[in-house]
Amino acid sequence: MPMTIVHRIEIPTPFALKRVNCYYIEDTVPTLVDTGVNTDECFETVSSAIRRAGGTIEGVKRIILTHAHSDHLGLVARIVGISRSEVFVHVQDGHRVMEQSEEDSERREKDFLAFFIRAGVPQSVVEKSMRSLAQRFSRFYSYCSHPRMLEGGESFNLDDFDLKVIHTPGHTPGSICLFNSRDGTLFSGDSLLEKITSNPMAEIGGAKEKGNYRSLEQYLVSLDVLNALPVTRVLPGHGPPFFNHRGRVKELHSHHQERIKEVLRILRENEDRYGKDQGMTQYMVADELFPTVDGVEIFLGLSEALGHLEILEDKGLVGTRQAGSQRRYHLR
Repeated sequence: MPMTIVHRIEIPTPFALKRVNCYYIEDTVPTLVDTGVNTDECFETVSSAIRRAGGTIEGVKRIILTHAHSDHLGLVARIVGISRSEVFVHVQDGHRVMEQSEEDSERREKDFLAFFIRAGVPQSVVEKSMRSLAQRFSRFYSYCSHPRMLEGGESFNLDDFDLKVIHTPGHTPGSICLFNSRDGTLFSGDSLLEKITSNPMAEIGGAKEKGNYRSLEQYLVSLDVLNALPVTRVLPGHGPPFFNHRGRVKELHSHHQERIKEVLRILRENEDRYGKDQGMTQYMVADELFPTVDGVEIFLGLSEALGHLEILEDKGLVGTRQAGSQRRYHLR
């Protein structure tokens, strides 16, 4: 009788996080959870690992994406081209997986540019960051024609257990985890990592256009959803398996509470420098929090700053004003 076995494949990346995981599930329906980065080295790593497990790339029947970032979906097109496997992604990340037209790329570029201008990023930094982002999308993303869209709550049937889709927005709007209730295993993607604090990324276009998505607020709610699950083992998107998921959730809540206090301190200490009524741009706050970030990392720092500013705004502790094309934040 077939037996389901999960194989962790650790893959090298050209990014700041040097390794990423995908998982090959040996089963009657061979399944990949994430694919790794779109490089030849990554493809060979994945292919070799699957062969050692007794399978082949051609035999993969199903790819489940935990979220639509390049280190997790990069090999989708190449693997689907060989295996004709079905690809599953949450509907709120689906637009990042579907094949892109020239108009889509131009729209994405305009959206990022508008985000940087609104955040008050200096022009020289905007140009460098836009080049880095364009390179990331052109070199490391890949797309497929007809991904299957998930909503959350679905189950994937395997020979020995089922995997339930848990929608955990925050890192991206369509981030998901997969939970095996039989033994408590959680495939957490980047929603829960043991040593790394996942960045709740600002959404450019997509869900943000509907005005109902705030990344950090959603992420903190998702942590509470995961905390309530009877998890015994976490298989994360980066790093080895770990076990005390509730302890890690508590650490992450504490981290963000401290970061909120830090943002308040930054606004308070800079009132005289920038003027109490003038306030600070999102970029000014991010530059105080992360003074050494560069390139694509600028977007991550801006996302982090925005998430905490939005929470403080909702609490009535911070107000905003429009100054030309920029949005400025000040203490109430």
